[in-house]
Amino acid sequence: MAENDIGAALDRTTRSLRDGIRQLGIEAAIPVIEGWEERLSALDSPELAAVVENLTALRNHLSADDFDPATMGQLLIALGKQVQVVANGPAGTQAGMERLSRLSILLAREGESLSGR
Repeated sequence: MAENDIGAALDRTTRSLRDGIRQLGIEAAIPVIEGWEERLSALDSPELAAVVENLTALRNHLSADDFDPATMGQLLIALGKQVQVVANGPAGTQAGMERLSRLSILLAREGESLSGR
């Protein structure tokens, strides 16, 4: 996958989270998550495997009947931390450290909001 495709996807994801995850909604969030699962899995990178696992857990939680905002918040906080680690590594240089850092901050902020922090 071309670097520009990842960059454009990061920009779209960041824009969709800017107004808050509650504004995005579950129906809109699931395809975004699935897209990232596919993109990151295709890269076959050990450093991204944990991110893919967390995305899968997040998608599964959103799809479950017993949705818990606090659990989702914890998943988003963990994902935000993982994205920041990626931003500081080799994959971050390729995808754009600034874009990844922005996404990391948004994920953590939304996670904290949902988990009541």
